[in-house]
Amino acid sequence: MTAPHLSLAQIRNRLVLTARAILRAHRTDPDGRCRVCRVADCRVSAAARDVIHTAAAFRTAEEQAADEIRAFDDGGQDPRPAGVAPATEAELKAVDDNAQAPSPTSQHGRQARPAWP
Repeated sequence: MTAPHLSLAQIRNRLVLTARAILRAHRTDPDGRCRVCRVADCRVSAAARDVIHTAAAFRTAEEQAADEIRAFDDGGQDPRPAGVAPATEAELKAVDDNAQAPSPTSQHGRQARPAWP
């Protein structure tokens, strides 16, 4: 497969696999230094660890969103949060019946702006 045809999950998985390979190559020797860089605090392995932690955090958020979608599909969650416009004709009629008539000082249902001095 070529990159333009990969899904976001496939790209994330490839990044994680690459980061794991980097961590294997940049393991520390018994003296505490990186095998490749020969320094105590290897920046390459730190970056690879950051990629793995970020991918794990993204996966957790993705799973949480999937759980919310499943709860909505199962009917366990209110399908419309408070403040979202009504969707059915019956709900629209109920909202129209409860709406207040525009005041004489407003134009097109909006509050009139005060005049500037």
